[in-house]
Amino acid sequence: MKQKYNHIFLLAAFVILLAGCKKFLTVKPEGQYTEDQVFTSETIARQALNGLYNDMADNTLYGANMTNTTLELMAQRWNVSGTSDNSYSLFQTYAYTQTNVQDVFDAIWQKAYLTILAANKFIAKIDTTVHVGVLTQPKADEMKGEAIAIRAFLHLDMLRLFGPVYATSADEPAIPYYRYADGNAQPIITAREALDSILDDFKQAETLLQNDPIVTSGVTFTQDFYSGFRNERMNYFAVKGLMARAYLWGGDSTAAHDSAVAVLSQGEQWFPWSAPANISNAVTPDRIFSPEVIFGVYNQDMYNNYTAFYSPDLKAADMLAPLTARLTSIFESNTNDYRYTYQFLNNFYFQKYKDIASTTAPWRFIQPLLRKSELYYIIAETDPDPDVSFAALNAVRFQRGLQPVATTAVLKTEIQKEYQKEFWGEGQLFFYYKRVNATSIPSATSPYLNVSMNATKYVVPLPLSETTPR
Repeated sequence: MKQKYNHIFLLAAFVILLAGCKKFLTVKPEGQYTEDQVFTSETIARQALNGLYNDMADNTLYGANMTNTTLELMAQRWNVSGTSDNSYSLFQTYAYTQTNVQDVFDAIWQKAYLTILAANKFIAKIDTTVHVGVLTQPKADEMKGEAIAIRAFLHLDMLRLFGPVYATSADEPAIPYYRYADGNAQPIITAREALDSILDDFKQAETLLQNDPIVTSGVTFTQDFYSGFRNERMNYFAVKGLMARAYLWGGDSTAAHDSAVAVLSQGEQWFPWSAPANISNAVTPDRIFSPEVIFGVYNQDMYNNYTAFYSPDLKAADMLAPLTARLTSIFESNTNDYRYTYQFLNNFYFQKYKDIASTTAPWRFIQPLLRKSELYYIIAETDPDPDVSFAALNAVRFQRGLQPVATTAVLKTEIQKEYQKEFWGEGQLFFYYKRVNATSIPSATSPYLNVSMNATKYVVPLPLSETTPR
């Protein structure tokens, strides 16, 4: 059976202990003997690394809040005007001072930084496994590279969520950056400084992962810990792709372009476009276009969440669903679009994460966090040659069942349309709007109205648990 991401009980106990402290990152780590014991076995070291992915897949982070629910509400995905849970509308109206809204963002912040703390503890200890003969250097490098990439990934999303609008305020205070698990609180640094640290970590991870098996063998579905299911781990191509995302966030179009091109030129053979026959398969429809997922986490609550948020069996007042007229507008009434036809039922019910009949399909439970279409969009946005830009954009459209857009179209507008169509339930649309500093975005509650946006709405205030003790 495919290995699930489960905490070892000692590491979990450590994290739970810290979670109970208000200023959790300033608590001096204890239980040094316990931590040393964790790394006396290759099996337990593997479990410790898997625990980081398990944390990421938690509903507090990428299991729900950072993909399906909170971030998508902020992007005006779901029409919640008639829902019984009025907290949904608070996120959609950016009411960040409301207590229940603050609680959600505080939980996101704490879970992210506790995972960073666990990653830092892992990074600090993994080298000793080589010295004592528990791991070979290549195995330790791969695991350390993954942990450093996880640290960078989480900091990047905390920067994107809680940091300023980078395009206008890169030198304003943003977030703290943690590289050590020494219990010392780190200062809140500027967005520019944070992004530099993120990129430094990604570069280090890239070096450590240069011999990643995915480079020569692609995504294989074997039970080998070091080579199997690499698209569910921070693999070499994921790191390069996330570097492209980070560079673009910082406005470095050239570096973003080059990183995206590097992934596609070196690794696209391992991430083929999804075949229409697999997307539309009546028994095992691949609604997440899984071959294209460069990195995702194994979300054990995926189908429970579908039942809780999106199922047609829910009452309308309890369901997250788009306004039909808005959905039709986004997809321009084009039923040839595979995303429209197969990820939604009856122009209303979101079924991208609905379970499938096959229990052996390798994409079951994968929550996509980086897919290759984003790299095409990055190239479309950053290439200096308009012909290349439109070719990149149209390459994705073709694979989604659409006709190409003419090179006379407004490129920026067409890219935004594709972001609106492509990343449902993945949490990327709000970050797109914030990155380009869009002054208005389509309303979720009306097919004809837009919601005005500004820095006050784009920038989530740092949680009180972080700012109060300082």
